[in-house]
Amino acid sequence: MTTAGDGTPLVTSVYPRSTPACLCRARGILVCSHPRLYSQPDCDSGWDSARERYFNGYHLYMFSAADSPYDLPLYPRLHPASQHDGVSLVRSATEFQQRFTLGTVNKILLAAHDTEAIYTLLDTQQIEPFIDLNPRGAKPVTVGEIMISPTGVPICPNGNEMKSNGFDKSQNRRKWRCSPTCGCSTAKYGRTYHTFSRDNLRMFPKTLRGSEKWKLIYKRRTSVERSNKREKLDYKLEAGRHRSTKMWYIRTYGIMICQHMHAWYRSQKEEWDLLKDVFRPFLT
Repeated sequence: MTTAGDGTPLVTSVYPRSTPACLCRARGILVCSHPRLYSQPDCDSGWDSARERYFNGYHLYMFSAADSPYDLPLYPRLHPASQHDGVSLVRSATEFQQRFTLGTVNKILLAAHDTEAIYTLLDTQQIEPFIDLNPRGAKPVTVGEIMISPTGVPICPNGNEMKSNGFDKSQNRRKWRCSPTCGCSTAKYGRTYHTFSRDNLRMFPKTLRGSEKWKLIYKRRTSVERSNKREKLDYKLEAGRHRSTKMWYIRTYGIMICQHMHAWYRSQKEEWDLLKDVFRPFLT
């Protein structure tokens, strides 16, 4: 199964709510420095880049089924609003792998998660990541006499980009080739070069970044954004006035159940309409 992950702001109450853990108020002491119990300890302030404003609440990180035509949600996780998407992914992915036992996740589609540590984590979980590159600060790397472009494509000594010539799964490496007409090698077959995924999972992914196969798989990444949109706008997720993390989880899971029920109905709509026509005489 292929999953997609993304975070979205979840705005809650502006002011925190807490109860005292001492008996000072009963003794007539209205102001004290004793610890207090907060019903939403995971809430704090964060920046909403879409609305361009600060907010108080959670950072909801959601996994969705990217292969599903109905953009079905799989696993929600509430994080502090100030937490970055990359940190939320690490915590959510580890918990999701431990709890999800209905099938095997072999691909995950992400955006704005371009860091080598995330590639390494997902590789240890036997999940192939599909992540777009962050062009900021990207520089070419020279290995021997071969230069590697910021997008992970070898450049021959003549300055031409080499062409991919297949992936060797037995040795986990990709073969690159320059045609004999390039003139960068006297070999009859032309210059060849191998890049190993284990050397840099970010630069040398198993599925060639930018290839037709990569584009076909990665275009389903927006399924998680559509799923988050249905939860927040269609099912009014942020309309809740709850004062505890537990109730926000109950509301989130209730909305996810509605999404699955709606997809179940849509997938069997023709059968339901047929049953209506069959039983219509008996109902009237």
